[in-house]
Amino acid sequence: MRLNILNGLPVIALLLASLMLSCSPRHDSDTLESQLREYVESKDAVIGIAVITDSSDTVAVNGDMRMPMMSVYKFPIALAVAERCRQDGTGFDDSVTITSADMHRDTYSPMRAKYEGIDSARITLRELLVYSLQQSDNNASDILLRHIGGAEVADSLVRSMGIDGISILWSEDDMHRDTTLCRENSATPVAVASLMAKFDREYDDTLSRQLKMIMETCETGAGRLPAPLATSEAVIGHKTGTGDLTPAGRISALNDAGYVHLPDGTRYSIAVFIADAAYGMAETEDIIAGISEIVFRHSCH
Repeated sequence: MRLNILNGLPVIALLLASLMLSCSPRHDSDTLESQLREYVESKDAVIGIAVITDSSDTVAVNGDMRMPMMSVYKFPIALAVAERCRQDGTGFDDSVTITSADMHRDTYSPMRAKYEGIDSARITLRELLVYSLQQSDNNASDILLRHIGGAEVADSLVRSMGIDGISILWSEDDMHRDTTLCRENSATPVAVASLMAKFDREYDDTLSRQLKMIMETCETGAGRLPAPLATSEAVIGHKTGTGDLTPAGRISALNDAGYVHLPDGTRYSIAVFIADAAYGMAETEDIIAGISEIVFRHSCH
């Protein structure tokens, strides 16, 4: 039937149709890569980018460079929590006991305002996941890490999913005690974008859908990947990561990674890692937003 329609078209229409059919996704990906390289080449920072397109092509700039994840690593920890629940036959409404010893003071922890000073309390995994993924709470992340059996469990899970290039070795408390360990919880942008894509496209059970709802209401990093999507009807689930200043006064790391669903059904995953940035926080976030806008506009049909 399609052939009959084409047979009735003028020659110019047939030529245009032929050109459209000959356009390869690879060429489209090359255009996006060129745009991203041009955007970041003048930036005084180390920038790694990876995008897994709707056609499953990988577009990358420094995509295989190992970079510190910072709190982006709380995402694979959450995946490991979901897997632990599947194995135990439980859910996120299952609870764990926390004590005052879990409320470390010298770390970023919004949950401390609620639970500091208590001898012990029961808290659901769901509440811990909300604190960890939405607000990037370090104490919540460490409690979840302990619940699943430690960093090596989360690390093994990622590898079992067929993702190479992510290393989960230390807790937030470990990294607080020795800040050099922050660089050892590392990943390549390609690995993180691949993990996001796999989670978004292949995991659709109840626990995964609940994790996605939490990530899609993330409260951190509004000025990063979500910024250019704010006035659209796109959906983004993401996880941020932020490092301290280096002795030279540069931002050690500023990251964001997630998946995006556009209103027309197009989807992609994206990871942007920035290290050793010479700019202030807002300017560095603007770089991530600029990268996100390039990918967003390129992906709109």
